[in-house]
Amino acid sequence: MGYLSPTIAVRDMNRTIEFYRDSLGFKLGMVFPDAGSPEYADMSRDSMVLMFIPTRNCGIDDGERLGVGVSFYMEIDGDIDDYYRELKNKGVNIVIDIKDEPFGIRDFTVADPDGYLLTFNKKIQGK
Repeated sequence: MGYLSPTIAVRDMNRTIEFYRDSLGFKLGMVFPDAGSPEYADMSRDSMVLMFIPTRNCGIDDGERLGVGVSFYMEIDGDIDDYYRELKNKGVNIVIDIKDEPFGIRDFTVADPDGYLLTFNKKIQGK
C-alpha cells in the first residue's frame, strides 16, 4: 500500500514554511510557483510528507477557524525525548507534554500556527 500526504490549508504560506522548517525540522520540497509567493509547498521529515496551500485557494474565509478536529499522528525516526526537548527549547506550542501511553507508545502533541495538532510518537523499546 502507498502512503498518505495530506494537503493542509493555511493562512500564511511563508509563516507555515518557516515554522515547519525552522521549528519542527521539516525539509522544504517543491514550492510553486516560487519561494517568494508560494501557492503550494510540500515538506517532509523522516517518512512523513505534508502539503500546504493558502486558505484563499480553497474558499476558506479569514474569519473561519482552522485545524478544528484535525490531528496528525506522526511517527518519528529519531529519539522522541531529544526531539521533544529540541521543540520545547525553540518555544514550540506544546499542548500535551511527553508521556508513555499504555499501548507502548511515547508521544507529545504540538499546535502549529493555524491550530492543527501534530502528535509526534515513537514506539517504546522493548514493548
